[in-house]
Amino acid sequence: MLPYLHILIRVEDDGSLHALGAFTSREKLSAYQKDTGLADDQVRLDYYNGPFDESIEVVYAGHRRWNMDRFQLGGYFKSEGEAWNWVTAEGYVSVLRIDITYQEEQQFEQEALELYKQLQKRWRLASYESLVATEGAEKARANITLRFYEDALESFKPKTRRDARALYACVALILLLPVAVFYYLNSGPDYAENLNKVSWLPNYATDISYFRSKQIKVYEFRIKAEDFKTWAGQNGMSVQRVTSPEILSRYKAYIPAPKTKPGELPPPEQVVNIDALQQWQREISITVDTGMVARGTDNSLAVYDVQTQKAYFEQFTNF
Repeated sequence: MLPYLHILIRVEDDGSLHALGAFTSREKLSAYQKDTGLADDQVRLDYYNGPFDESIEVVYAGHRRWNMDRFQLGGYFKSEGEAWNWVTAEGYVSVLRIDITYQEEQQFEQEALELYKQLQKRWRLASYESLVATEGAEKARANITLRFYEDALESFKPKTRRDARALYACVALILLLPVAVFYYLNSGPDYAENLNKVSWLPNYATDISYFRSKQIKVYEFRIKAEDFKTWAGQNGMSVQRVTSPEILSRYKAYIPAPKTKPGELPPPEQVVNIDALQQWQREISITVDTGMVARGTDNSLAVYDVQTQKAYFEQFTNF
């Protein structure tokens, strides 16, 4: 096991930090610094405690934005492919191979620059010279190295029939996205108040108010007693006389509350008025003492209040 890793960090002219390499010994770090030609006052030496597995090959490190003055070690991995996946996800700028020599790093950077030149015309990329002019040489080289180590642009070009099918599937998903959004928006809860007619209740039901979603169906409507029996029977519900008080939720318990609402409860930190509490309770629930009750095998419940000639219905799914 490795007790710690030495990290060589270059101090930029503006005071920001850029990680250069990770080393298992101070001697290897010093050799790398000597080859770069950096003086001691141009670098900072840090180390990070392990223990690290001796088979470690890569650490990724750096700042989440270029030229930030805070440096951090992001993680360590046994393969470069795994490290690059995390770089893409987390936004770090440096992937450091353990004990890399300066000569190996220069060769790797040269290969990346040559690949960039080959792809620059094919993909209509900005020229290397324009990148240096806008970003500076250090940042331009670092970005090219980062992007082309995994050959990101080439990976978008279909090379096999399987890749082409995947590309076509991606395009199809993009085209279907508006349809999916439309379906999602139209599958949300629906509610209304004091309607004369709805498609899912018979024509003899009037003054209809409701809240309906995939899990909750709560509504109330005016209807004659005989028509209530007919409607309940058509929906497979058995009707009986109310023998004890029946309490049901009202649609008002679920629809969004208006900004100002009569009988609305005061905030918790205030004293609750008993009259306001009772008024609020009457608005979100109903108690029927005299009338009919109908129950279905699908957890549906309906009561009929003979005094007001109104029916109240509730059904809860997956609760």
